[in-house]
Amino acid sequence: MDSESGTRRAFGDPAERVDDSLGDGEDSGRTTVEWAVGSVSERLGVAPATLRTWDRRYGIGPSQRTEGGHRRYTEEDIRRVRVMARFTARGVPAQSAARVALSMDSERLMIETGTESDAGPDRGEAGDTVSAVCSAALSLDPAALSRIYQRTLRERDLVSAWNDVFAPALRTIGEQWGAGALGVESEHLASEVLVTELRAVIRGNRPRTLEADVVLASADEEQHYLPLLALEAELARHGLGAICLGARVPTTAISDLLMSRHPSRLFLWASIKRPADEPLWSVLAGVHWPMTVVLGGPGWPAELPSAGRSVRLTHAHDLGSAAHAILTPVEPTT
Repeated sequence: MDSESGTRRAFGDPAERVDDSLGDGEDSGRTTVEWAVGSVSERLGVAPATLRTWDRRYGIGPSQRTEGGHRRYTEEDIRRVRVMARFTARGVPAQSAARVALSMDSERLMIETGTESDAGPDRGEAGDTVSAVCSAALSLDPAALSRIYQRTLRERDLVSAWNDVFAPALRTIGEQWGAGALGVESEHLASEVLVTELRAVIRGNRPRTLEADVVLASADEEQHYLPLLALEAELARHGLGAICLGARVPTTAISDLLMSRHPSRLFLWASIKRPADEPLWSVLAGVHWPMTVVLGGPGWPAELPSAGRSVRLTHAHDLGSAAHAILTPVEPTT
């Protein structure tokens, strides 16, 4: 697959008006807050068209009306939508998911969703956001995906957004693609919209001048590069620019760059198992200046070889540890 595939181991009636208010003024005597479809969409990350479809086809929708006739979701209605979204995100057919959601009473809905509704708009649990990403990908809704990604980046630091939302969502979408629950087009869309949002973070934060002192690349034959963008974005947030070479960079090209530019830090991503006679080790043996090499992804061996006196070789297990290793100043060799 050419998409990120979870980082390998991250309709409705157009004439219907969307009312984004929380309630109408004439209903001020009510003691509970009720939500319009637009507000529920923003809160849960489920497209308005999807909400209307679930309401029209399966009865998963608002149960109240204002005096002006506008339909409104109660907190219990929203909990039922959460359950519906979770099941469909896992590949359960919508009709079956609706049957399960409708069978739950108030107590069961509370158990299934906990106190998430008390968190208020845009403060849902990471699991809800993952489900929303999967739902938007299944619906082929790039605008919804963009909104979800942007909201997550506003509410979380980048490492948390990647570890708790983006990477799990991409993994789930990849698993659903493998099970035949959604098409590869959904997988590609979720990845490409995330690429756009991560590049926006990079553009907004990185220094104006870049030097080839930090290099990020995917190993040869490695098609995945989203982890590189996530790392580049996190480094940019700390004021450190990097040269990102992207996917499928041959080891010979890495060697040529190292010998000509002498960067102090190199990050290489590999999700595919590397060969037993990995050529990178020979390249690193020829490095004669202080350099930190950080290896990310499950393709690298658990036991790393000795890289010589000049190279500090380490394996990063997540985005946070990779960023920390790159941000740590390189100590000169003695």
